[in-house]
Amino acid sequence: MKYIVIILLLSTNGVERIELKTNEPNCGEIAKAWREVNTTYYEGPNQGNFTNDGKLMIGYICNG
Repeated sequence: MKYIVIILLLSTNGVERIELKTNEPNCGEIAKAWREVNTTYYEGPNQGNFTNDGKLMIGYICNG
């Protein structure tokens, strides 16, 4: 069965989606691995997980 993990990012243009297709059913682990590789966590008044180009990861959706 095919699964799709949708990563949600917030930018100045609104919400953006990145779709990752996989055969693995564990969506949460895939999203966590993506976050660990592609974002950096910042503390302070603007805390969160940001990509190198300044987009904030706001969550993920599992579809499959």
